[in-house]
Amino acid sequence: MADISRDDLATIIQEEYSNELLAAALSGSAALRLFRTVNLGTKTTNLPVLATIPEAEFVGESATEDVGKKPTSQATWGNKQLVAEEIAVIIPIHENAIDDATTATLDELTALGGAAIGRKLDGAVFFGTDKPAAWTSNDLLAAAVAADQTVTVGDVADGDDLGGCIYQAAQLVDEAGWDPSGLAAPRGLRFRLPNIRTSTGEPIWLPGTNGTLDNVAGLDTGFVPGRVWDRNDAEGIVFDRERVIIGVRQDITVKFLTEATVGGINLAERDMVALRFKARYAYVLGTGVNDEGDAQVPVAAVLPSGS
Repeated sequence: MADISRDDLATIIQEEYSNELLAAALSGSAALRLFRTVNLGTKTTNLPVLATIPEAEFVGESATEDVGKKPTSQATWGNKQLVAEEIAVIIPIHENAIDDATTATLDELTALGGAAIGRKLDGAVFFGTDKPAAWTSNDLLAAAVAADQTVTVGDVADGDDLGGCIYQAAQLVDEAGWDPSGLAAPRGLRFRLPNIRTSTGEPIWLPGTNGTLDNVAGLDTGFVPGRVWDRNDAEGIVFDRERVIIGVRQDITVKFLTEATVGGINLAERDMVALRFKARYAYVLGTGVNDEGDAQVPVAAVLPSGS
């Protein structure tokens, strides 16, 4: 494989590796795999959401009494904002490594940069880790806790084993008026589920095939790296996939840095260069009115034993 000059490095990554960059972020982010994404034309985008729903009444046949009048009602709309915020990572590299770089090196750098951005997005969406102030929606775990939509893993005899609690969390989302359609969980959950069966003997975990999501208890499931997911906080989070929106303002871009000071390192003095990967995302949780009431929350959480 021919060597790649440093002058061509950034251009090659940007033009020829753009798909790999996005794929690395996608594979590293459960949020991007699980939730609806929308392209943003501006930094801030307003999303109308239903604030009140109209009510109907029975109508009598009287020509003079009020019961004969057609009732009037009103549907009003509130507002949710998607605000794009930047996520970036800079990877310093010694010039000798760049001089000797091949496409295998670029593959690795691309995967590292994209995965780092994906992990950061997941931490903010699921747990509120460094969540920007402009993202005014609660992170998913905080939303479930605030709505008192949590279940705690307990005794198998009581139906409170891990599998039973996932079903109970899905029921809480359903009782809030939403469609429980997705589950996020730490990757290790896969190794705790194979022996858990339904009452008719089917496994509750079905691995995905050909790039599809896994299925746990009838829920499309995305697994989150342990670096992001603290198992002391939650065993899993169940949600309506359509009620969480990730805005994409800018696909991942790369810039080749040669003269900057990065993390206290003067690149020129150290014979180093750096690659800066950058993307801009927004997040909103679609709480709202439905047939079950106002400000219903489409999320529930499974908490670890002893919580």
